[in-house]
Amino acid sequence: MKDIFFGSNKHILRYAYLRRDAKHMQTLLNSLNKSKLIIFKKVNRLEVLLNSNNNKNELIPLNVKDYPPFKQILSDWIKYNIRMEEEIDEEKSTIKFNEINEINDELNKISLFWLGMDDNNVFTNINGNENPIYSIDITKSEILSSFVEEEIIKKSNNKYFYSNGMKDVLVIDNSTASAYSYCKMFIEFLNKNNYCPSCGSHVVPVQLGSKLHCLNDSPYNEICKANLTSNNFQFPRTDPVVIISLSDENGRILLGANRKRHPPTIEKIFDGKTGNEIIISKTMFSCFAGFMEPGETIESTCVREVYEETGLKLKLENIQIIQSQPWPYPSNLMIGCIGILTNDQINDSNINTELDKELDQVQWFNFKDVNNVLNGIEGILSKDDNKIDKWSVPPIESIAGRLLTKSVNNCKKLLDEKL
Repeated sequence: MKDIFFGSNKHILRYAYLRRDAKHMQTLLNSLNKSKLIIFKKVNRLEVLLNSNNNKNELIPLNVKDYPPFKQILSDWIKYNIRMEEEIDEEKSTIKFNEINEINDELNKISLFWLGMDDNNVFTNINGNENPIYSIDITKSEILSSFVEEEIIKKSNNKYFYSNGMKDVLVIDNSTASAYSYCKMFIEFLNKNNYCPSCGSHVVPVQLGSKLHCLNDSPYNEICKANLTSNNFQFPRTDPVVIISLSDENGRILLGANRKRHPPTIEKIFDGKTGNEIIISKTMFSCFAGFMEPGETIESTCVREVYEETGLKLKLENIQIIQSQPWPYPSNLMIGCIGILTNDQINDSNINTELDKELDQVQWFNFKDVNNVLNGIEGILSKDDNKIDKWSVPPIESIAGRLLTKSVNNCKKLLDEKL
């Protein structure tokens, strides 16, 4: 199956079993001149440092050897990880120091994570397995933030820049977008978890940024048992989300619009023939989606979400799981499904968007029209002398686009079988 965006098969090799290996950490320390670094900073949201090359956005990690402040902070961080690995007693859930202020002040201001080795040459053209890749969030570090602004962004004539939301990331190469997704989820995890949910103590990242360790420094508890066993809060969590494309047996596909989340684009043009100003509105229609709840199967989540968003009753046996996609906004796994609604559910009178009031419009479309829009042909909802209402769907490379393509093919197959 072709790679999906954020889910490329050409990826950074994680070598997760080496994250707590002190000898490996020493190897990383000796390989700083071969290391690369992906930089994040919170602007309006957590953004990544990109490079604009020939008007094309690219994720190009920095060569650590060329930027002394980053080489120094990375060196200090690896040494800290070596120390932590030597001092943590997993069996007793203790550590030889328990004061957060014992850690280098600058290290307390950053979040760092070792992604792994670039053996697949995602970012390098050099064969071999000695190209470590890291990611860092410098939001709280005035020193590093100023350095990036003055020595990297300005000196590149602004070819380097911080992304401005999802739109700047969705146009980069898929293999590097997958690396972005990977490291962003870990950075978000490190940024959002500063205290132990069991005892309220400070937590510190260990194992090269992949795990949190409780310092047990809360004055209200004698012994915190959080470190004695593996706990889900010690590691990054991924929230599963189902996304489902719905069709019927008559060649139609059901789509929904959420104008609050995806406001229609508005364009005004002047018609030279009539002298009228024409308003062109384009609305995004997509599949149906929602978070899985505890105790649910993927299929039962699909049934619940479809009913809550449309009022229609989808049968479990008419659901098929197709494909998944990592989604780093903030840390989700999209589980793609398709479903076929039975004839007793396909009348417009059965549609009810007032249950959870998430969607403001749910509408059936002919599968041929959906296929045309997927392939770049404009979809028209309505048209008069003064206004044109158009519709669009997510890009064909996205999981929603993949699912809609699957539904289009299923509709065609079902209709061909009826002939």
